Amino acid sequence: MMKESHSEEESKLHETMSKIRHHLDSIITFLNPLLPLANCHMVEFFTHNHWDNLIPRNLKSSLDSLGLNEAVIKFWTLAEKDDTHDDSELGKWIQKARSNCIAVNNEYCISPEQFQVKIKSWGGEIKPEIKVKEFMNNKKSYEVQTMSRLVASLHQACATSCCVEAGGGRGHLPVALSLGYGVPSLTIDCDEKSLTSGMGRVKIIQKQWHAIAKRVKDGCEEKVAKESNTNLHRFASAYVTRHTDLVTIVREKFPEMEQQDVKLLLTGLHTCGNLGPDSLRIFRAQPATAAVFNVPCCYHLLTEETDSELFDVFQKDYGFTQEGQGFPMSEHLKGYNLGRNARMLAAQSIDRVVSQRQLPAKSLLYRALLQVLIKRHLPDFPLSDGKLKRLSKYEDFQQYFKMADETLNLNLFDKLPDSYVSDFCKDMDSQWKDMVLFYLLRLCLAQVVESVILLDRLLYLYESGFQNVYLVKLFDPVLSPRCHSIVAVR
Repeated sequence: MMKESHSEEESKLHETMSKIRHHLDSIITFLNPLLPLANCHMVEFFTHNHWDNLIPRNLKSSLDSLGLNEAVIKFWTLAEKDDTHDDSELGKWIQKARSNCIAVNNEYCISPEQFQVKIKSWGGEIKPEIKVKEFMNNKKSYEVQTMSRLVASLHQACATSCCVEAGGGRGHLPVALSLGYGVPSLTIDCDEKSLTSGMGRVKIIQKQWHAIAKRVKDGCEEKVAKESNTNLHRFASAYVTRHTDLVTIVREKFPEMEQQDVKLLLTGLHTCGNLGPDSLRIFRAQPATAAVFNVPCCYHLLTEETDSELFDVFQKDYGFTQEGQGFPMSEHLKGYNLGRNARMLAAQSIDRVVSQRQLPAKSLLYRALLQVLIKRHLPDFPLSDGKLKRLSKYEDFQQYFKMADETLNLNLFDKLPDSYVSDFCKDMDSQWKDMVLFYLLRLCLAQVVESVILLDRLLYLYESGFQNVYLVKLFDPVLSPRCHSIVAVR
């Protein structure tokens, strides 16, 4: 097959960038008027009158006419359909949000099966899955089983010397890479406790590997061979930034590679906050990094030049650095802001909520009601919300109020008569209905915000001149909500 000419490659690159920019612009046009909704804080639901101020009037009116159970059941029914032609205001809201989320499109967002075809075209062989359930929870086991075979296959396709896992902590992924596929792997993390725990954990797994690991081929499981090199997975303590010299660290930990022309595959299973963007910056700046295969998470920990009014009400002093900020990365979105609460919302999973029919905890209502009392009677009281997350074993608002009063030293509970608190709670059923529906409507924007973040990273790589760049919908979003990976091959 004839190789495409340089001009054809350039033309394809610009065509793809144009499509991504258009896609981003379309999503942002939809999202911008709704950013106040995405950035609101549920604690302020009543004090800022979110239901009346942030929900479109027609949608609010249609839901006001329904009972809670009726409205929630209708939401579940509409949200679990891939395509709905329901003309109700709720149906239009769900469908409009869904249409502004990234989906597998065969161009820059592909399925795992399509990614396997790409790996084969780059000269790789698709490895069988290795299944290990011990020493990991079910979610992590599923993620490692799904991702490790593709990382190992990409490692072979790119002829890399070592897989480097950024921020890997206890090294779940490289255990499978090294023991299951014989891939030299290095876990780099700045948390000494996690590294120490990880090293001890790996030694135990190495001893039991042949008993706990299963090779999955054509739907059948079989034991792996007893022989495995137990010296291929190593750990390094370092804080990974865009300036981290990965090759030097690899050569320090793998002295046998000191004289080699080292090529790296930089990977990460759920790289938190700026670690995801910095991994892409390392790939761009360090030619020895032949490929990157990254699954991001914790978007709220990204640094962003954000209007202070959009911050979490308890994070007004949250800072940022202009150099190497986490969002945006692309030139196209330079100067655009999402807001911390919107980025926190992006980490929530509507797929899981709908699949498991999850409603918010009643503590969400109680905390918002407590906020009303604090603002009404102690307007200058310094708020400290984190302590209240530990409250438990309360049956109603009165008990919650008493426990919160003691925890925060409000000295308010004993001053207010019981009749006052009873009257204060008389509309609680109606308040709970509004809060539940508000929570579900707002949740529809989660993947819209995430789509902006992911497409921005994808566009950054294209703007940097790379052509083999893809979003791979790697995981089932019900099992693993941060289901998209970013893959780029030099």
